[in-house]
Amino acid sequence: MIGRIPTPFVEEDLVADTLFDEPMLVMTGATSKWAKRRRMNLAELVDEPWCLSPPGSLPRSLQEEVFHASGLGVPHAKVITLSIQLYTTMLETGRWLGLVPGSVIRVGPQRPSLKILPVKVLAPAHPVGVITVKNRTLSPLAERFIDFARIFTKKIQRPG
Repeated sequence: MIGRIPTPFVEEDLVADTLFDEPMLVMTGATSKWAKRRRMNLAELVDEPWCLSPPGSLPRSLQEEVFHASGLGVPHAKVITLSIQLYTTMLETGRWLGLVPGSVIRVGPQRPSLKILPVKVLAPAHPVGVITVKNRTLSPLAERFIDFARIFTKKIQRPG
């Protein structure tokens, strides 16, 4: 599996290999009143309309961590969805703010109508990687796929 690696990773029968650490970004649509601001903090935005993931989901726990790390309560979400496609489409309208994993912007389709807001996120980035079953031989295809994932993630992490 390629995905978020739980921390702490305590699964004795699995092996986790981190590919990159993924930060959360505060985003909105390019037409939002917030998109033109050069400086802001999360406290200024907490009472604005937010799009968040459903309570109890992994994405929501990461979103909650961002607010709590800044000493803030989690805002009441006007839109709740697990679909990243719907989530980013809603943000593109400029009517809502959202917390989006950095990889959505780095490796997803180009979305010029989305704007990363200059908000310092105090919550730590979380590892994303490959999780395999310990002492199990991978197929040559699986090994090749994992090697490509390592190469690809190193390439996208380079500045510029």
